[in-house]
Amino acid sequence: MTRKNRVSDAVWTSFTEALRFVIVPLILVDLVTNNYPQLSTTFMPNIEMFVVFFGGMIVASSTLEAIHRPGTYKRMLFGITALIFVCMWLFIIFGGGIAQFYFGPYFVEFDMTKIVYVILFGISLKSLLIMMTFTTSRNAEIERARKHRVELAKKRQDETAMHARVVRKASATPRHGAFERLIQAEFDVTADDEVGFTSGPHPRDLPKGIKVCEVCGVQSPTKDYVCKNCGAWFPKDTVI
Repeated sequence: MTRKNRVSDAVWTSFTEALRFVIVPLILVDLVTNNYPQLSTTFMPNIEMFVVFFGGMIVASSTLEAIHRPGTYKRMLFGITALIFVCMWLFIIFGGGIAQFYFGPYFVEFDMTKIVYVILFGISLKSLLIMMTFTTSRNAEIERARKHRVELAKKRQDETAMHARVVRKASATPRHGAFERLIQAEFDVTADDEVGFTSGPHPRDLPKGIKVCEVCGVQSPTKDYVCKNCGAWFPKDTVI
C-alpha cells in the first residue's frame, strides 16, 4: 500500500469513526436524556463530555493506526490503544452495567454488569487480530526497510563519487584567478639600474675561422674538436 492510499484510508477511517463514536452517540444520548429524564446511570450527569473525550481518542488512535504500514510497531500500538478506548467508551455508555429508571415513588434497577463484561471481553479479542496482523506483515516490513536502507546507502555512495569527480576535475583545471596571480609574480621585476647591474663590455668580433672555448676562453680554429689548452670538447655544431 502506497503512502497516498494510506492517507486516504486514514481520512476515511477518521470520518467513519467520528460518526460511530461521537456524532451518532451524542444524538442518541440527547434523545434519551430529553425523552426519558427518569433514566439515570452512574455517568449520566457528564455522559456527553465522556462520549466526546473517549470518542475523540478513538478517532485519533484509529486514524494513526490506519496511516502507518502493517507490520510496524506504531500501527500495533495505536491499534491496541484504540481498542482500549473503545472498551472504556462502551463502559461509560452502559453506565458500568447498572441503570435505574424512576417512575414516581418507584424505581427499577437494571443490573447488566455481566453482560457488559462479556461484551468487553468479546471486543478485547480483537487484540488477537491486531497481533496476528502484526506478526504476519512483520517479515515483509523488515524486508522493505532493508531494501530502503540499501537504496539510501547506494544513493549516498553515488553522490559521494560524483562529488569526488567534481573535486578532481576542479583541481585539474587551473582557476583563472590563480593563473593571474602566478603571471603577476612571474613578471613582477625591477629595472637593472635599480639593483646595481651593469652590463659588461661588448664582445669583440672574432676573426673568421676562429672560435672560443667556453671552458678556458682560449681561441681555437673552427676545425678542432678538442681545445688544445684545457682538453674540453667543442660542441658538434661548432666544428666546420
